[in-house]
Amino acid sequence: MDMEFANSTKTFDYDTDNIIDTTPYTTEIVISSVLLYIGVCTNIWMLRSLYKSWKTGSRMHFYLLAICLADLLGLCISSGVSIGLYATVVWRGGYYGCKIIAGFQMFGTTVSHLILAGFNIDNLFTIACARSIKALRIIFLLLSFVTTFVISGVKVYFYQLRSWTESNEAYYCVLDSAVSHVLVPFVDMAIYFLLPFLMMLLFGLPSLFVWCCKKGTINYEKMTGDDDSPTDVQFIGRDIGIVLAYDALFLLCNAPFNVNYWLFGSDSIIVYTVLFYLETANACLNPIIYAIFNCIVRRRERTSPGL
Repeated sequence: MDMEFANSTKTFDYDTDNIIDTTPYTTEIVISSVLLYIGVCTNIWMLRSLYKSWKTGSRMHFYLLAICLADLLGLCISSGVSIGLYATVVWRGGYYGCKIIAGFQMFGTTVSHLILAGFNIDNLFTIACARSIKALRIIFLLLSFVTTFVISGVKVYFYQLRSWTESNEAYYCVLDSAVSHVLVPFVDMAIYFLLPFLMMLLFGLPSLFVWCCKKGTINYEKMTGDDDSPTDVQFIGRDIGIVLAYDALFLLCNAPFNVNYWLFGSDSIIVYTVLFYLETANACLNPIIYAIFNCIVRRRERTSPGL
């Protein structure tokens, strides 16, 4: 999931290509470039759509905007770095470039996953309390950034440049000890995948259950029918639907790679690569989920109740 190779700012003779594996990665460069292009285009379209339909104080718009920006950031950093690594013999970013890039390569996508987890929690609070608590949005957003900064800082500290050859002409970027080689990726995966997954499981499905139980009751009809009620409460069913669709896509794209990574590592390089690109595609597909729900809402608005 993280960068594996880097180099110093020293110049070196390319005769070291005889030592370093310089197998061409044309296919990987093309796939990474296509995913980057599609992801940037779809997320920019989503930003434009959110801007045109923006409602001040809307809970759904707030979370979707934050997820979209985080996905865009994650794609640009992660895919951009991957393309650079595939296109060159070794990384030329130097010592600090190694630390910063290794530490923050998964920053955007990790923030996106944690914000999505916060959206699940907020859904349950909103339907259970019969009102939207605006302060929760800011708290969840700040917690997402702080948590991601912590794990990124840990990775920045532990990643080091190591000489590839005895002549110290080429370098690669790795964790500096056997303990950190196991511990840091595990903690990274825990924050990147396990923590969001548990919050989606513990709060996403219960929010759907609570909403189904309350729907049709007198209190629910009064809560959603009152003109003075917050928009977030009136359309909580739609919010739960879109966030559960995001959850399902998150699991479909991320679970296979993470399970395979910890059970089998990169024993099968083809399986590892395919699942890696499936994971990367998560950020490209999120706007499609939004587009589907947006089309459904527009169709309902155009259809008269009597027809």
